[in-house]
Amino acid sequence: MSIVKNKDSLKYYIGVDIGTNSVGWAVIDENGCLLNKGKHHLWGSRLFDQAQTAQSRRGFRSTRRRYNKRRERIFLLQLILNDMILEVDPSFFIRLGKTTVLDKEDKKELLKDDYKMNYNLFCDENYTDKDYFDEYPTIYHLRKKLCESDEKADPRLIYLVLHHIVKYRGNFLYEGQELHLEPSNKEEDLKNLFEKLGKENDTTFSIDDEQIKFILQTVVENISRTAKVSNCMSKLELKSSDKKIVKEFLAGLVGNKFNLNTMYQNEEIKNGDEDIKLQFSDKSYEEKIGEYENILEEKIEFVNLMQQFYSWIELSKIVGSNSKITSISDAMVNIYDNHKEDLKVLKEIMLGIGRKEYNEMFRKPKKKIANYYSYINAMEVEGDRVDNFHKYVKKAIAKSEDPRKEAILKKIENETFMMKQTSKNNAYIPYQMQKDELIKILDHQEKYYPILKENREKIISILEFRIPYYYGPLDGNEKFGWLIKKKGKENERILPWNHEEVVDVQATAAQFIRKLTNYCTYLLQEKVMPKKSLTCSMYEVLSEVNKIRVDGKLLDVVTKNKLIDDLFFNKKTVKDKDVINWLKKNQLKVGEITGYQKEKAFSSSLAPWIDFKNIFGEIDDANYELIENIIEDMTVFNEGSILKERLKNIYKLDQNVIKKIMKLKYSGWSGLSRKLIDGIRADNRFGSSASILDVMKESHMILMEIINDKELGFKQIIEKENFKNVSGSLTYEDVEKLAGSPALKRGIWQTLQIIDEIKYYMGHEPENIYIEFARNEDNKVRATSRVKKLQSIYNDIKDQLDNHGKEIHEILKDKDSNSTIDKRLYLYYTQLGKCMYSGEPLYIDQLSNYEIDHIFPRTLTSDDSLDNVVLVKKNENQRKLDDLVLPFDVRNKMEDFWKKLLDNGLITQTKYFRLIRNEFTQDQIDKFINRQLVETRQITKHVANIIEGCYPHTRVFTIRANLTHEFREKYDIYKNRNLNDFHHAHDAYIACIIGRYIQKRFPGLEAKFVYGDYIREFKKSKANISNEKYGFIINSMKYSYVDEDTGEVIWNNDNLSKYLKCFNYRDVYVTKKLDTNNNKLFDIKIFPNDKNSKNGKTEAAIPVNQNRSNINKYGGYSGLQNDIVAIERKKGNRLERKLVNLPIMLRNSSNEEKCKYLLENGKYDSVKIIKYIKKNQLVEIDGGLFYLTSATELVNAYQLLLDNRYYKIIFEINKSIIQNNYCYFEERGEILIDLYKMLCEKMANYYPKYGGIYESLLSKINDFELLNKELKCKTIVEILKILKSGPINGNLKFEPFNMASRSGRLSKQSVQLDKTYFYDVSITGIYSKKYKL
Repeated sequence: MSIVKNKDSLKYYIGVDIGTNSVGWAVIDENGCLLNKGKHHLWGSRLFDQAQTAQSRRGFRSTRRRYNKRRERIFLLQLILNDMILEVDPSFFIRLGKTTVLDKEDKKELLKDDYKMNYNLFCDENYTDKDYFDEYPTIYHLRKKLCESDEKADPRLIYLVLHHIVKYRGNFLYEGQELHLEPSNKEEDLKNLFEKLGKENDTTFSIDDEQIKFILQTVVENISRTAKVSNCMSKLELKSSDKKIVKEFLAGLVGNKFNLNTMYQNEEIKNGDEDIKLQFSDKSYEEKIGEYENILEEKIEFVNLMQQFYSWIELSKIVGSNSKITSISDAMVNIYDNHKEDLKVLKEIMLGIGRKEYNEMFRKPKKKIANYYSYINAMEVEGDRVDNFHKYVKKAIAKSEDPRKEAILKKIENETFMMKQTSKNNAYIPYQMQKDELIKILDHQEKYYPILKENREKIISILEFRIPYYYGPLDGNEKFGWLIKKKGKENERILPWNHEEVVDVQATAAQFIRKLTNYCTYLLQEKVMPKKSLTCSMYEVLSEVNKIRVDGKLLDVVTKNKLIDDLFFNKKTVKDKDVINWLKKNQLKVGEITGYQKEKAFSSSLAPWIDFKNIFGEIDDANYELIENIIEDMTVFNEGSILKERLKNIYKLDQNVIKKIMKLKYSGWSGLSRKLIDGIRADNRFGSSASILDVMKESHMILMEIINDKELGFKQIIEKENFKNVSGSLTYEDVEKLAGSPALKRGIWQTLQIIDEIKYYMGHEPENIYIEFARNEDNKVRATSRVKKLQSIYNDIKDQLDNHGKEIHEILKDKDSNSTIDKRLYLYYTQLGKCMYSGEPLYIDQLSNYEIDHIFPRTLTSDDSLDNVVLVKKNENQRKLDDLVLPFDVRNKMEDFWKKLLDNGLITQTKYFRLIRNEFTQDQIDKFINRQLVETRQITKHVANIIEGCYPHTRVFTIRANLTHEFREKYDIYKNRNLNDFHHAHDAYIACIIGRYIQKRFPGLEAKFVYGDYIREFKKSKANISNEKYGFIINSMKYSYVDEDTGEVIWNNDNLSKYLKCFNYRDVYVTKKLDTNNNKLFDIKIFPNDKNSKNGKTEAAIPVNQNRSNINKYGGYSGLQNDIVAIERKKGNRLERKLVNLPIMLRNSSNEEKCKYLLENGKYDSVKIIKYIKKNQLVEIDGGLFYLTSATELVNAYQLLLDNRYYKIIFEINKSIIQNNYCYFEERGEILIDLYKMLCEKMANYYPKYGGIYESLLSKINDFELLNKELKCKTIVEILKILKSGPINGNLKFEPFNMASRSGRLSKQSVQLDKTYFYDVSITGIYSKKYKL
């Protein structure tokens, strides 16, 4: 402990461990000792809820806006037709909008004198709703009538039809185009698709015009999707290599699942290890294509064309494929008639089977089953509703002998059985078809109603108008909007027919660019450049080409640049064979080419250079800026009209050039700015004013190498650029601009506030701050199991296997493809069952006798990944301590075998190059170790810049997270997350220790010299090399170092024991961020009324709207979200002061309204609101510490403390459960019993609210002793969940405890103010105040 005296002059250092829901912090002196405030050490853990992305919020907002736009279209239509309708029926719109779901009593109340009878649409004496539905069973029957009839129609009928058309107006897939649905009009489209697919696969498909016509006729036939593909393939005469491609392509077109990796034979298209498979008919298709967009890049355009073709096929199901009639209403009436006929047949068949089966099919089910009732009434079922219904029908009619059964099964196979007018296929209806019917109706009726003729164009514009995406919100939203109106039109409303006269389109478009493009990862004030820009495409090509190797050697600079000139400027896709041919043509050595970012092909391309060279003839200094600006516009404005206008009016291009540009489709943004790549200039060995792009052209360096090379000068320029933009005081705006998730930004902002408070307490700035960013510790789910992957590889190479390999293949074949295997067994399989250093056979039943060796030794790195370990015989693992590479005789003997493993995907390229590496020069050792020392994530550098901008006398050092992990492992500092929250502070203190060590031992990052010292000390100590498993940095800390010239002690290893004692301290400050509930107002699920609820009582608490205010009659929403308020209320002479919940929907209401709500729901005479209380407020009740999560729910806030001997036990328990191996406790059963008793004792002493749980656990001690090791461990873990601070509960539902599944949950609490202490705690906890309300 270091007593804080003379704070103003004391040099101090801060360590922080930044996570997504916590920040650990620690303050030390020059000697690495924790400082203290009074008797309390200065270290702590700050907890907070993880910030969420706006994805779900954005989804709700998009849905809300879509419905708002729909309502706006209907409102505008009503506005136009208002006089025409009210003339014949004054209450028509009121009934339509407000009474359709009301019962008779409420309708009377609402309509008063206008109420005539209990109908919604028509209440005439001679025409009612009953007459209407008899005449027009569906809206499409009415639409069909008005489209075909020239008779004068009732204005209400006209409105109903127009209302339906503008409400469900269709998609805009063919926006601005004439619509032709006949197969003959799709011939060119299909030819184009085959041509593009052929080019991508370096082939030409031999498909003539007759075969194209056959395919078009087949894909729209009423047969199954699989049959469509089979019939098409039977008519095509293709090369065997092409059949696979075309079959996969046709499968995708008709709506089956298709594999892009199969469709593109010349390159690998995968998401990690997984093939990318898509299905247009899958309801989650849009979500999946969004995930794969960055992987597919330019191929997304081809997939979109395929989807457009699929949409035409699906539309043909609705309107008919061979008919020239393309009327939607006609097609829908046909669907209705067919459904009616199918229903009649199904009913007769089901009655033939039995009355019980008939009822099961047609009556409302008690469970979630996909019968006819569920299908028609859109009841909630798992999976696709149509597919499930068809499966249900197939199963239900299986035992019928009715000959009509086969016709039903055939229709089900063809997906035409009992189609509904309202289905997901309606999404494929283009707006042009709706517009056609709209125009027909107007043509027939406007002669009778002048209002229709006068407003014809306005009505059509309501249907056709879509708010251009670059307009943004139209409501003048200052936070999210950017729309600019023309001068003098600022107060004019934007309507479909006047928006171009009101909106300043060009100014709005320019504002859109500024508003919605992101900032550069490195230069925080600079906007990113388009991914297809000339600068970005050249940068990406150089990044890839600079690391291309032939037989392990980089191309020289001249050769590399000539390759770019000859190939990339002439080919949009450069493949391995292109490079081989180029090498031969230029009489250069042809060997194994590595470094591609795709399988045997470059992922980068100079396609934009080729495109614009074809358009402008040449790209030079005169037109470079023009082209870059055009590409930016193309990326932003993918809607044709505004781009065309900008090309004409701003860039003054002629029509021919515009036409060529409009054919190009560019999208996506880089993470970098043009200024970074080609703007900032440095004076270095590459020139007096060299850009990063210049350096890349004249060297083999890539961006990270260039920035981190201090001699080049770019790092200093970048830091200066960012530093000059730091405000000098901490603001959230500085953090918000950083590239990173909201969760990470919240952690950074909390960190900055913590540092600020520590500085305030100490009275001056710290000397250094050591930052560690926690790595994401979420377990990633492996899409393909290792076993499945190995089985696939072994199947591919089975002909190359020797007898030993074939035996292994047989063993592997019998394994469950979804099972897991440990590291030793996985290495065994990837090495084809052979020793990696001798090639001798290894035997699967003797795996424990072999050793796992590290290719790069553990004296150099702690890398324990599969890329750095091999399985070998003990007698082959005889490397000397100094050997950083494998012995020559091993490399010479085994290189061919290793190459075979690489070629067949059994080892990675990284592992292969590590195995064949022949030396480590001193400079390479230096760079290798420095990479372990320096945190490379850009986000840490930006945080360092922000801090140094605010604290000019403070230096910031970033610590790699793996070093903290290795330190913990080496010195047995157990991280038990299920015990308490102290580990965040511990990590921050470790960051301080490591940071001070690195700062002292590596002042100039001269790692090669320190490594030499370490090896000499290690040899002297004669330590066992197998214990040196924590990497050079952590291992070297155990040796003292003295400056030989000055005698100064640079590092005293005796201090380590002093530091390690600190982890026994139990005085960590733990604070939790207070929050306001800004979530949803309530759950969006609508619950039924009393009549349709299970127990005759609705679960609803909130009405759907004002008209349906009676939740007992109409149901409503539930899950009301609340604020916490402290109140004082009276009933008679009784005064009660307590916490209650108040809906957040009343937050902005008047005090009178809030009190009214509380009185109505509390049955009290008077009420007074004392104060709003934030979520996570720390309180003390009956001696126990709790966080408030609502007025009636508490969460334990006590940090559990145990004797040190239990820390290792809990660590081993957690480890045993993860590994499902409990052998550690074979002879240690008693310690588990001791721990159980200790936890019970803690519960009794420090958890006053858990009396009942304590009694239950105490009574089960004897039962616990009889449990096996596994159940003992699981019981301990569940008890720890109960005792751990935070919103987590234990599940002790199993025998012998039989307790609640959420044991420890403190709900339904009554928090009385007179018995409750509140704590105001600062962000660190250094300052706090205890009080009562």
